Amino acid sequence: MKRHKLYASLIAVICLSASAMSLTLKESISIALKNNPEVVSSQKKLDAANARLAQAIGAFTPTVKLSGNVGREYSQPYAVQVYAPPIIPTPVPFSFGIDSATDSRGYSASLTQPLLVAALLPGFNIAKLAADTAKEDLSKTMQGTAYDTTVAYFALLKADEFVKLSNESLDMAKSHLSQVQAMISAGVATRSDLLRAEVQVANSEVALTKANNGFELAKGSLNNVMGQPIDAQISFSDQEHTSTQATAPGLSDLTDTAFKYLPDWKMFKMAGDIADQNVWVQRSAYVPTLMLSGSTGDQITYYPSYTTDVRNWSITGSASITLFDGLGIQNRIREAEANLDAQKASEENVRNGIILSVRNALLDFNAAEQTITSAKKAVDLAEENDKVSELRYKSGVATNIEVLDAQVALTQARSNYSQALFDLEIAKAKINKSVGQEVL
Repeated sequence: MKRHKLYASLIAVICLSASAMSLTLKESISIALKNNPEVVSSQKKLDAANARLAQAIGAFTPTVKLSGNVGREYSQPYAVQVYAPPIIPTPVPFSFGIDSATDSRGYSASLTQPLLVAALLPGFNIAKLAADTAKEDLSKTMQGTAYDTTVAYFALLKADEFVKLSNESLDMAKSHLSQVQAMISAGVATRSDLLRAEVQVANSEVALTKANNGFELAKGSLNNVMGQPIDAQISFSDQEHTSTQATAPGLSDLTDTAFKYLPDWKMFKMAGDIADQNVWVQRSAYVPTLMLSGSTGDQITYYPSYTTDVRNWSITGSASITLFDGLGIQNRIREAEANLDAQKASEENVRNGIILSVRNALLDFNAAEQTITSAKKAVDLAEENDKVSELRYKSGVATNIEVLDAQVALTQARSNYSQALFDLEIAKAKINKSVGQEVL
């Protein structure tokens, strides 16, 4: 039973950086950020948004096209009779075309430069905001993945610790069963004591089976969030660690941090800016569009007896404006303005939701810290009660039920302490996620 004193050092594994594991929390998060499908998808969406931004920039530059042709063609000659009395009193036949295949080649080049296209600037702004939004969405996804990995990581540590607890509980039950059997042989225990001890062993075996199953489930969850095969092996090495509790900033400081760094808030503000720019896109339909274009080319045709070489060039300026399109412009502007107003109207609700999320995370953290103190005290008391009950039973002044109850209470107290340590680590991660920045 003395080995149970080592429990405090073993359970502390849950609340540390897990250097005791061959795979640390930091390494787990790094793997998840590389392999998690949601992160990969968000990265590709950011790439697409940057490509759209490049297209928006390209819309300001000239469009240059170059084309060429080479070929061989044949057109059957045709005849025309001219009759114009009295100058031409009789029909005179004229033949047009050459009864032979001809070769030809040519090229053309053109350039089109927008001089004034009012929608281009707000369109560029929208593309830039969309790229920034995709960047924040990637940041949000990475933070969410890091949080999920942290939860899965400590859940695996907790499951591993519960396996140890179940083994210890089974060892206690077996040790007590052996003691009861010895006391029965000495005639100082009853058959009922033996049966209760055997039931306790059986229940401990069931608990161990469930703990082992829980460990496998937790391992699969961690592998899944890291983007690894579900059955990939993760090894542990037990070492002694010292747990330290952090002090969380106040609610006001946390909310200020959230409105500065939280991707959700940044994305919401950008959505409002996009809605505003879309209004300008629709209003730009009332502004004339000015374009400048130029072209040049050369077409050469080789006939049997001569060659034609036709060259040309042109420079054209054009302007256009929509005067009426069936009230389409007006209603598109109304729609864009209504969307902008809806975005503004939801701001207070979004702001309150962020404050509530930060507040809840802080409350969870404070509760976890308080619970740890009580849970640790309960473990100390349960260990002392277990020792006393064993001594009393050996002395014949306590019943078998008292010993079994003490063992159950000790296992439960240790389990509660382990859960409290786990809850504290998750509360830390939840605060970091709620403010969009690592503050704990």
